[in-house]
Amino acid sequence: MKLRILLSSILVLSGSLNAQNVSFDDVSRFVAGKPLTVSSPLNQLIGRPAVRKHYYETGELSAKWEEGRLKAVKQWAMREIQPQLTRPQCVKYMFGGPDFVHATTVFPGVPEYILAGLEPLGTIPDFFAMSEAELQNYLTHLNYTLRSISRRNFFITKEMREDFGKQGIDGVFPVLLYFASLTGHEVIDANYVTLEANGSVVQSGAADATGIWLRIREVNPTFGDPSAQNLYYFKTDLSDAGFTNGSPFHQFLASKPNSVGYLKAASFLMHTDAFANIRNFLVGDCQFILQDASGIPAEFFATYYNVAYYGNYVGPIDMFSEYDQPFLHRVYQSGVAKNLPFGTGYRMKDSDSIQMFGVRK
Repeated sequence: MKLRILLSSILVLSGSLNAQNVSFDDVSRFVAGKPLTVSSPLNQLIGRPAVRKHYYETGELSAKWEEGRLKAVKQWAMREIQPQLTRPQCVKYMFGGPDFVHATTVFPGVPEYILAGLEPLGTIPDFFAMSEAELQNYLTHLNYTLRSISRRNFFITKEMREDFGKQGIDGVFPVLLYFASLTGHEVIDANYVTLEANGSVVQSGAADATGIWLRIREVNPTFGDPSAQNLYYFKTDLSDAGFTNGSPFHQFLASKPNSVGYLKAASFLMHTDAFANIRNFLVGDCQFILQDASGIPAEFFATYYNVAYYGNYVGPIDMFSEYDQPFLHRVYQSGVAKNLPFGTGYRMKDSDSIQMFGVRK
């Protein structure tokens, strides 16, 4: 589907890109360094030195993602997680920013993914209008941002605020497109959106938007289902001040039943009173939850879910030392935990990382 002018808004993809009939899938493949379709106007740029360098560097980065991390996560999830799921309709990944790559690797083929964070939405630039130096700066900085994410497997909001705004990288839009292509998805369409008071999603102009909505499709469907999927990213305050009963984002999440929650590198926010609303909502809403130690407090979590434990709990990193969980020390010392073949969250070593998978009691 080609870029089109919407009745209610115009996406901030440049007029030049629109005039060139560049599709969102074209842009997704381009930023991910993937081969373009023969008819893609972006083929005009492939010969430029900055683009050749970008394709080489992104190819290396994508291979490291797949071989160094995603393959192990995918195999573990296929063995330990997916057989227990009853075909969830929605993945709710709070505090993860635009980290679609892990959400779809662990939970492939789900009809809807809802991601939330504080990173800005951003725009897609006019690649045709860029000088060689501008194009090189943009693509180099994009790869730098993606490489930084791949090394630690999560977004640090403060660092992302510093990264976004440099060399034209002003938000998560190109990152979402990169992740879509990296994980084998075609991008059918994309829109800026916002939420009405009742939680309904409506298309929006970029200036007023609070979210990005991608329509995507798995190129090689995991479960043999070629249906289109919805991928949402919302920039939203998940503290009790922002996430209240009846607020637009609360109603939006509540309208998506049969869901699985996913929590990774969540800064232990739900261990505090200031994030009680989102913690209680997820526990009351999700049939399944996969998390590390930084998500819902483990003892509270085990009250409502039958939990399978993986990995080895050695406590939090120094930055979060006040959130050590004696309950988890007791659980892991009991020997019930199964092996976890990859690091995740704030613990990137296989030897000291954990996952907890809960099925509602």
